[in-house]
Amino acid sequence: MWYKSGSFGIFVALIVLVVVFTWLNPLFLSPVNIGTMLRATAYVGIIGVGMAICLISGVIDLSVGATAALSSVLFGLMLRDYGQSLLVAVLACIACGIVIGLVNAFVILKLKVNPFITTISTMFVIRSIASWASNGYSVYPLPDGILSIGEAKPLGVSWAFWIFIGFAILAELVLRFSLFGLLLRAVGSDREVARCTEVNVTQVNTVGLVVVSVLAVVAGIAISCMTNAGSPTVGSGWEFTAITACAIGGVSLFGYHGNMFGLFCGIAVIQVINNGIVMIGINPYLQGVVIGAILLTAMAVEIKRRSWLDLETI
Repeated sequence: MWYKSGSFGIFVALIVLVVVFTWLNPLFLSPVNIGTMLRATAYVGIIGVGMAICLISGVIDLSVGATAALSSVLFGLMLRDYGQSLLVAVLACIACGIVIGLVNAFVILKLKVNPFITTISTMFVIRSIASWASNGYSVYPLPDGILSIGEAKPLGVSWAFWIFIGFAILAELVLRFSLFGLLLRAVGSDREVARCTEVNVTQVNTVGLVVVSVLAVVAGIAISCMTNAGSPTVGSGWEFTAITACAIGGVSLFGYHGNMFGLFCGIAVIQVINNGIVMIGINPYLQGVVIGAILLTAMAVEIKRRSWLDLETI
């Protein structure tokens, strides 16, 4: 049901926001501005798909922004300093993402360390490695042809946006129609019940943590192509933006509930607010205040909704 998933409410909110900002500034819905907003949703959107999968299965990963930064640096170093081909550089970054996901999974699932503590710790470690590997500077410039890939605009929008949409559609199909999607929700609903029904909880959560790390790598590579550089500062705050988008899009932070349409609406709401604030002349430094307030409201609504449905909050 739409009212249970939260997707309908956030979709209505998105429409209202678009109408309000368009009324305040008719240029808000200009093709140029729409294209700008869609491109801006791509990187956090790619990570958001993986974050939604993790949250639905009952875990969280705060290291994704740092993972994107490390992959951006590694991508740049492989191309510029080591003369590797684009394919080899991409595969090396994906392998790095898989390792990070497996490390997080081992600490969380085998050593039984809280996911929040684990991934915020690995966030600091990974970000430091990225800064060390690049000496704190951007890896620039990348070989000819990389920037042309990043600046390409099929149908008026970047490749990164279409990659986001592709991953979102694939994830929605998995969640709706596959056995793994059923297992994700079962684990996120009640881990102990899932174990009693012989679900391999460790395996399911491991796949989720690896998937979100790999998608963070994809986002890091995509932004490197756009900027023609590998940067250790890439992805700062992406993890919290992705979590906020999930929360306001109806993806439960406590597991089980969520879909990709809600995630897309959540990301769109954040981007519409960020863009609209600038276009109507409000100080852009107030963006964080607005987004923080939205996250708190979304959490309050989520907890209230769970009490209505008689669900446990943890």
